[in-house]
Amino acid sequence: MITHDQINWKQLGTGRISPPGSIPDKKLAERITNYKNQVAGRYRSIAPQDILKNIPAGEYIVSPKIDGETWFLLAENEEVCLISPSGKIITNIPVTDEAAKVIGKKHVLLAGELYANGCPTRPRVHDLHAALGGGTNAETERLHFAAFDILENGHCYQQHSFTERAQYMIKLLVAGNLCHSVPFEKVADAQSILEAYQRLVIREGHEGIVVRSSTNEIFKKSSRK
Repeated sequence: MITHDQINWKQLGTGRISPPGSIPDKKLAERITNYKNQVAGRYRSIAPQDILKNIPAGEYIVSPKIDGETWFLLAENEEVCLISPSGKIITNIPVTDEAAKVIGKKHVLLAGELYANGCPTRPRVHDLHAALGGGTNAETERLHFAAFDILENGHCYQQHSFTERAQYMIKLLVAGNLCHSVPFEKVADAQSILEAYQRLVIREGHEGIVVRSSTNEIFKKSSRK
């Protein structure tokens, strides 16, 4: 777990935040950096009109794309912190406090989207930046974490299929509100992906969708809004 006395903390609302490069555990820092680089390299953007002709046949898992920033959630022995790819650390805010209760004593490392509620519209990244600003006046109660992958559960969990990983995250975070998994749904073919895009993005107003295959290919389509 993070050794708190090695970090130069600043107040963030009710909690604390550290500057970039604050992860004292080099292996953890490398794990996070490698995952971010590897996953970002696997994303393939695709236009809605190309879904039917460019996505191979097979089953996929679809989830809405949330407009925030990629962060990681580390839980161990009922302590939780959020870690950015640049090495910032956030702890002792409502979302980490809730996650500690939900996850309990498990050792878990999750990748996800840190976002802020953007009422009356969907979350947008500038909502996150606003909520993180202000130091002692930061609106940390607005922060949410939506897990979209699991790296560790006591051991490396990436060798499991994404279907297994999605099922685990849903079960792990089912009691969460501020900390939750992204809504995953299994679809049978490209036509179902197109229908999911039309529902999630066109009708419900999400930023886009993320589509994962059984072979770990990742497609994304964002709205033009």
